[in-house]
Amino acid sequence: MRRSGPPSVLVTCVVITGLIALAPMSTDIAIPALPAIGRAFEATPGEVGMIVSLFALGVGVMQLVYGPLSDRWGRRPVLMAALTLYVAATVGIVLATSIEMLIGLRLLQAAGACAGTVLGRAIVRDMFDRDRGGRVLGYVMTAMTLVPGVGPIVGGELLVAFGWRAVFGLILAIGLVISVAAWRLLPETLAEDRRQADRAGAILGHFGAMLRHRAYLGFTLAVCGSFVGLFGYIAGAGYAYVEALGVAETGVGWLILLAVAGYMAGGFSGSRLQKRAGLERIVLAGLLVNVAGGTAMIACLVAGWHTVWAVAVPACLVFAGCGATLPQATAGALAPFSHVAGTAASLVGVLQMLTGAATAALIGWTYDGSHGPMAVAMASGPLAGLVLYVRLVRPPRR
Repeated sequence: MRRSGPPSVLVTCVVITGLIALAPMSTDIAIPALPAIGRAFEATPGEVGMIVSLFALGVGVMQLVYGPLSDRWGRRPVLMAALTLYVAATVGIVLATSIEMLIGLRLLQAAGACAGTVLGRAIVRDMFDRDRGGRVLGYVMTAMTLVPGVGPIVGGELLVAFGWRAVFGLILAIGLVISVAAWRLLPETLAEDRRQADRAGAILGHFGAMLRHRAYLGFTLAVCGSFVGLFGYIAGAGYAYVEALGVAETGVGWLILLAVAGYMAGGFSGSRLQKRAGLERIVLAGLLVNVAGGTAMIACLVAGWHTVWAVAVPACLVFAGCGATLPQATAGALAPFSHVAGTAASLVGVLQMLTGAATAALIGWTYDGSHGPMAVAMASGPLAGLVLYVRLVRPPRR
């Protein structure tokens, strides 16, 4: 049974951290195992890349479903149904007998995991105003990086000791813990009188209004551009380090942890400085750091510096920019539509994950034995996000 009485805000935020971390954790822990899965099923890098890209696609598309459903029926019932799907699909992945079966089950796993992403954000918006919500999301998303930061290290060790199925066994165990915690501790944050009984046409109308709103669109495109830099690294790091640069599979996690440290530094700094500098300036600064990191990686590639540190250090800079940009831009996007926060969060999420899915697919299918495709994605995505954000959100100079 659930505990009696509402939990504290701190406990609620801890559970939200786990929920938002569920989708990235499901991919990040598995990164060191991707080459091994390819060898086990005699799959091509493009096919293995579908494990990442279709997961991102599933996370993105299903948010369009969970957001409006949660605005209608409340956050808890929708969340618990999705978490049940997640656990069942992960059990299937552990038992998968072909690459096609694994890819299909990853799509179902994504359909369950994405509820944590969209509803975690919506719950924060239910509880706080725009600026405080941005700071809370900053701390939550910074804290959640501990799991995917350490995850690839543990995943690499499990891979070497027990094989790739043990890696997904760990993901299953963590998913079960998060699901039980949400069931027992997470309150319903959407009051009955705030629920939307909208039909499909009205929901589509909300989506249309959001896409016509300059601030919403500008902040959302900032999220998407920054996420291309982050997800490009997640999708390409396994092959870039193991196959192109000769890093041991157990070493990949430590290099990803370095990038995660950059994310944590950026996220913590952005949240600390937001009240003084303003949310819009933090997003702008984060995008500029994103671009600097991606440009540095391209410069090293062009100069012929094909070393681990020529990839890892610029990636750390890219992740620092993401830590500052993603939570603050998300809060900025949701602010004008607090009355339909679930729907607003779902559209941010689907656009974010669709760009991530496209990035992962392109990196997988253009892989040429080098980290070049990954570097191009990590440089171009944030640059596009910066240009569009400045055009749509930042006030013109007189």
